[in-house]
Amino acid sequence: SNAQITPADCNTIEKDAGVALDLVNRHRRDGYVFGLFRVADAHELQLGNSTVLYLTLDVLETECSVLSRRHWESCEYSDTYPMARKITSQSCILFSSQDFGQCKIITYTNHLLKKPQLYGFNCTLSPVPPDLVECKDCPVKLEALEVTEQHKDIAEKALKKFNSEGNHTNNFAVDKVERILK
Repeated sequence: SNAQITPADCNTIEKDAGVALDLVNRHRRDGYVFGLFRVADAHELQLGNSTVLYLTLDVLETECSVLSRRHWESCEYSDTYPMARKITSQSCILFSSQDFGQCKIITYTNHLLKKPQLYGFNCTLSPVPPDLVECKDCPVKLEALEVTEQHKDIAEKALKKFNSEGNHTNNFAVDKVERILK
């Protein structure tokens, strides 16, 4: 018989998408944990005792570094950034200025082993456009800056001072500067 790709089961796809997103987050080595915003598309291919799942997920960055290895549902989303509302037709969509994006993910599950495996993924992120982020009642407007070598130098100087003034048995060092807020 010919195997066909069919739409995934709406009743179980959110759980499967969450598991797939955890696999992606565990595979990544830098950046912030992706949180599931919504399942944009989901199809599956049944092959005997196995399933191949093709997902397109809309994601938001959380406040957790991927190095923390935390599950995306246990991570907070940034309050540092203002929320903005944009009315489109008769619906209201919330935007925040943390990065949002889309992940295309393929997983393979052997139902006898019941352990999904990450077959491949591609995630693209982009910051929310500044014109969608405004907060009239906010006392301070925050702006994300591009990270430069100068920022790493500043962080290294601050840690050098901290290390020299502290009574620590170990010293701290800057590995990577990921986000700068002004």
